[in-house]
Amino acid sequence: MLLRRSPFRWFRLLGILYLVIGQPTFADTVWMSNGDVLSGDIIKLDAGRLSLKTQYAGTLELDWSFVSALDSDKTFWISLIGEKQASLRQIKGQETGVTVIEADGQKRSFSAAWPLAAIHTNKPAIADTWEFGGNLTAILDGSFGNDDELLFGVEGTLNINDQWNKNALYWDIEVENDDGVKASLWDIGYSYSRFLDEHWFVQAAAGQEHDSTEDLQVLTSLGGTLGYRFWETADGFLRTSAGLSQLWEKYEDRELEQDYALTWIFNYSTKIINNWHYFADSRTFFRMKGSTTLFTLNQGIKIGLTDQISWKLTHTLDYDSDPVDQTKKADGRIRMGIGYQW
Repeated sequence: MLLRRSPFRWFRLLGILYLVIGQPTFADTVWMSNGDVLSGDIIKLDAGRLSLKTQYAGTLELDWSFVSALDSDKTFWISLIGEKQASLRQIKGQETGVTVIEADGQKRSFSAAWPLAAIHTNKPAIADTWEFGGNLTAILDGSFGNDDELLFGVEGTLNINDQWNKNALYWDIEVENDDGVKASLWDIGYSYSRFLDEHWFVQAAAGQEHDSTEDLQVLTSLGGTLGYRFWETADGFLRTSAGLSQLWEKYEDRELEQDYALTWIFNYSTKIINNWHYFADSRTFFRMKGSTTLFTLNQGIKIGLTDQISWKLTHTLDYDSDPVDQTKKADGRIRMGIGYQW
């Protein structure tokens, strides 16, 4: 007995085939901070511009600072801030925030879109995940206040970062010519920051300062803080942290003093115009035993002359609410330097 195939079966097969290959691909979706919702195909995110190919307006070049969320069913080569190597990832989001999905399924959720640094459809030729960078600056330092001096020196930083871990080593060494060259001032330190998400981080730091002309000749500190990053882009950043430190203070004519201190750190940089940037970095120690304060502020202007060469003008203020000489609570310095960054 022969079984006849129902003609409706062929219609069902054709319907399934249409659903599989006949449906149009889903477009990517971009939410803007002004409430606009755009659909199209994400081409790339590079140099602060998101390229979105649309059927109704061609390719749009969107200012990345106004993008609040992204969503796509495709996989892209994506790098986050602090990374130089992109990885194959997916992006999900709606209205505000982005979730980055790794190849192994791990998810990282961000409350804004700006932690994404670059998006490409093809693998870009870039370096390793860990980013090595730094700068070296030759400086001329004129101090005023407690003592008048003219010093020459070199300062620099070395940064080893990825998206979640940031290591910073810094140094500042200056000398003066006073009956022969002698070391007058140094400031060296190291900090490690571990980011818990795109905003919150914990930091451990150690440092030592020496000034042969001051009553407080050596200050050594070791401590930890909890911090918050408001933003960090190519044009600037704003971070602050607070915690507890151990201080060791060596004076010229007193024994070594130890104290715990509440600590507050503030770091800010912003682009003014073109290659001009303003920066401000401060650190405050509030000694717990004597209820006294040590405060340091470095602020100034940095001008990029080329991609690697810059000129920097810095004003430094040191304040001690309880110095050995009560008439000398504040010191100020004006520093100029030419630096190279990599």
